[in-house]
Amino acid sequence: MREREAGQSVWKQIHLTPVRALVICASLIFIAEMFVMFVFFFFPVVFSPAETAVTRSILDATFLVILLVPMLYFFIYRPLHIVIRERMKAEDALREETEKEERYLDIAGVMLVALDTSGRVTLINRKGCEILGCAGEDVVGKDWFECFVPERIRADKRQVFSRLVMGSAPFDEFYEDFIRRKDGVEKIIRWHRRLLVEDGRSVGTLSSGEDVTERRATLTALAESEVRYRLVHNSAFDAIIISDARDNVMECNPSAEKVFGYEPGSLVGTPLTGLMPEPYRERHSKALARFLETGVSTVQGRVLELEGLRRNGEVFPIELILSRFTLGGQVYFTGTIRDITERRHAERERVAMQSKLAQSQKMEAIGRLAGGIAHDFNNILTAIRGNAELAMDDLGPDSPVRERFDEIIQSILTASKLTRQLLLFSRGQSREVALLDINQTIENLLNLIRRLIGDDITVETVFDPALWTVRADEGTIEQVVMNLAVNARDAMPDGGTLDITTGNVTIGDTEAASMPEARPGRFVRVIVKDTGMGMDSLLQEHIFEPFFTTKEPGKGTGLGLSVVYGIVKRQGGWITVSSSSASGTVFDIYLPAFVSEEGLKVRDEEADYVWRGKGERILFVDIDPMVRQMTRKALSDRGYVVFDAEDEKTALDIFEREGGRFQLLLSDVVLPGSSVLKLVDGLLGRSPGLRILLTGTFMEIKSKRLALSETGFRYLQKPYSLNGLLRAVAGSIEHTKGKGKA
Repeated sequence: MREREAGQSVWKQIHLTPVRALVICASLIFIAEMFVMFVFFFFPVVFSPAETAVTRSILDATFLVILLVPMLYFFIYRPLHIVIRERMKAEDALREETEKEERYLDIAGVMLVALDTSGRVTLINRKGCEILGCAGEDVVGKDWFECFVPERIRADKRQVFSRLVMGSAPFDEFYEDFIRRKDGVEKIIRWHRRLLVEDGRSVGTLSSGEDVTERRATLTALAESEVRYRLVHNSAFDAIIISDARDNVMECNPSAEKVFGYEPGSLVGTPLTGLMPEPYRERHSKALARFLETGVSTVQGRVLELEGLRRNGEVFPIELILSRFTLGGQVYFTGTIRDITERRHAERERVAMQSKLAQSQKMEAIGRLAGGIAHDFNNILTAIRGNAELAMDDLGPDSPVRERFDEIIQSILTASKLTRQLLLFSRGQSREVALLDINQTIENLLNLIRRLIGDDITVETVFDPALWTVRADEGTIEQVVMNLAVNARDAMPDGGTLDITTGNVTIGDTEAASMPEARPGRFVRVIVKDTGMGMDSLLQEHIFEPFFTTKEPGKGTGLGLSVVYGIVKRQGGWITVSSSSASGTVFDIYLPAFVSEEGLKVRDEEADYVWRGKGERILFVDIDPMVRQMTRKALSDRGYVVFDAEDEKTALDIFEREGGRFQLLLSDVVLPGSSVLKLVDGLLGRSPGLRILLTGTFMEIKSKRLALSETGFRYLQKPYSLNGLLRAVAGSIEHTKGKGKA
């Protein structure tokens, strides 16, 4: 085609057409023939007749040809030439159009495939070949479904195609489907399909397809990422809020709605400032305006502790981390918010616990100090009491001085109770349970209470003479009354009245149900009422908590009422409080009544029986010289032979010097630089029949109770009376070794 175009261009350059060239050739031949005929006519002798005849035949033939050629040209060649030329033009035009269409098809960025009604490929473009991984000749004419559709869906797709071209299936213009490349790799193609129709009947389909495999993978990954984001977003413990530059909530997670008290879906669209208490709104608005103007933020990426506002108006502490991002040219802010109410509460509790620990450590130190003081103080009381009783023995029964000595002994008993209360307060002394007359217990404390609370407060009592007994430790009951008296004194700085009332009460089921912690039964009721300033309901809720106090720092431990509450609860009772600024405070104590007389503790320390010895030898060990002097004299005057020592070494030396001829070891449980059990073990190793009697304060004996319980030795509590000492010594010597309190 290009050569023909080149030849035509040459003819055009010399201005000759095929017709013009033919006319010129015929004219030249005609002129030549006329010239030959002229020669033969005018010069006949030159040629022979035969030559002339042949020549004439040739010339006639030539002339005939010259005459026939135009006729052949105009009547045969030219029409045929025109037909052939037009056909060639049509073929060239068709070829050009086909090549143009092929170029257009190849230029297309999508896959183009035409199928006939049997499913064979009739056309495919270059993009289609690239997607299939084949050359065009390897595709055209092939069964599309057999070669390029995955086997798992091949039958279904062929059936759908057959029904489609037959017109018995709905036509899907757009759809997505799988194809299989030559190498077996599957692709996802989004098809745009057209049905080809000629003369009213279907002749196949033409489809354009776009490879969306990567897009689908991206969309799938994006969808999975969205699902993961939503899972994290919705299941996050922290509140997450996204807001725009206009300060509106654009998105939030369920935790945000829960934290701020909003119904699901009701937080989105609300102003962000609605989640802040008033003091923070102005600061936030200024910070936002400054950021939008300058693009500089001083809070992003920092952990901020602020306050939030719930929908119900409650202000609560929060922890905020703020970040920003840009999407579509718009600035958005993400706030991650954590409700730190529990953390603040825990921090307050931790600080309170640290304070309580410090207070507890201080009380422990006080307890250790009190134990040492009690030991020394009880030694002094023991010496005073013993000497007073020895002096009373030297007086006549009608001596007016005996009354003075009785008062001394009574003061010693009161002082010993004070040391017990001090030890109970600081160390939690074990209880010495007995049947008590609460009236008598309180009566014994009245003088001490009056001195304790001062002359400007009047103490009034109303005792039920038929009061039931209670089974309790007298020291703990005394501490309850004393602590309530001290509390009343602090509530009446300008003076007032302290009323103490006792009575019996029987509580039924109905009454028990109306009082917290109450239960049905018979109880002894003790009412302690003051006319002080009273307490509000908030204070009443906390007064029994350890270390809770309304006093100034350094003026109270906050333990008094908590100790009262603990004692009453351990006793099986309960305590209630009612108070008002007009009438003062009333404490009601309910203690379980014990109406049987069995088991009543016999107090015979002051019995008239006089215990005497028969020359038994006693080794007495005590660090206090006054106690040693008083005890040695008391026992010696009652018929005992007493050797005293101040420590373990001296005691062992005396024991060795006397050949171990002792019936009893009487020793304080506290020995300087040694252990009483070590001394006892050493002496028993030398004299297995030696009786043991240990003395000391209640807390000293309690601290060694585990070890003492394993030895089975008897013990005597300081400060002891003279008669109590003699009874314990006689009991220890006369009986085999046994444990118990003397």
